[in-house]
Amino acid sequence: MSALSLEGLARHAWLGRTPSARALRMALVPAAAAYRAAVGVRNRLYDRGWLAVRRVPARVVSVGNLTVGGTGKTPAALWLAERLAARGHRVGIVARGYRKRRPGPVVVGVEGRALVTAEDGGDEAVMLARRFAGPVVTGERRHEAAALACARFALDTIVLDDGFQHRALARDADLVLVADDAAAGWCLPAGSLREPPAALRRARAVLMVGDATASVPPGMAVFRGRIVPVATVRARDGAFHAEPLDALVGRDVVAVAGIARPERLVETLGPLGARVRDVLRFPDHHAYTAADARRVAAAAWAGTPVTTEKDLAKLERFPELKALVALRVALEVEDEDALLDLLERVA
Repeated sequence: MSALSLEGLARHAWLGRTPSARALRMALVPAAAAYRAAVGVRNRLYDRGWLAVRRVPARVVSVGNLTVGGTGKTPAALWLAERLAARGHRVGIVARGYRKRRPGPVVVGVEGRALVTAEDGGDEAVMLARRFAGPVVTGERRHEAAALACARFALDTIVLDDGFQHRALARDADLVLVADDAAAGWCLPAGSLREPPAALRRARAVLMVGDATASVPPGMAVFRGRIVPVATVRARDGAFHAEPLDALVGRDVVAVAGIARPERLVETLGPLGARVRDVLRFPDHHAYTAADARRVAAAAWAGTPVTTEKDLAKLERFPELKALVALRVALEVEDEDALLDLLERVA
């Protein structure tokens, strides 16, 4: 079974309302109970100091969520890094670099330039490197990546992308994003929860994205934001070049998405005035092949191929996809100064 069909089966179990979806979900409940118990044991071991937690000589602010899939963590990490840098901090971004080919800590980019490919450093990390003026470092062991970033770039602040569950690196604050009502569901594999909603007690603040709602612990600081399109992007000469959104108005397009929720790209394109003629779906963090590139190029007869910025980081190497356009998105936060003040404070 392909990765894409497995993703579809999982989402059918998590979100479907049909009898087959409910039956599949119920069949997975025992595994979800075991997973939840294991997560609980792991968290208690960290809480009691029985699992090692490593510190780096910088403030660490983590951006994460409770669920698998797209909640806007990476745009949020970029937003936070940019805002803290604007406040005078020496900021770097540290991420896992999911499915990156090069082992160990990797300096993915600095000064708005990517130094490695998406295959070597991770697709989201390359996207961040091309948009953020500070250093971006990836590593499976986040404390090693953070230590390298601090030592090489004399940082005073680390923004940890997708770090809520990575408790081996000590942090000063956690910002947790909630993007839908999935926090009311089951833990993996019966649902999309990485850990139960009670884990929100570890957070400094919760950011509700879009129309999301969720129960939060009493006294928890709650803010609201949204992910909005801000530009279209083309890859030229090893860099991303932004163009106005109005270039999509009235244009026939083919949506190309290797993300957790491809429907979000489609739902964004319509209000921008684009006419979506076809959708090519790939698994999240997909490693694109030459055959995939030919498939995208062949679909261009129906319209301009439009993808996400993280997909563009992997597709730009194919010469037949020079016409490929990416949609750039950004996080907007209500009362952002209050949120920044809260995250900036060292507990």
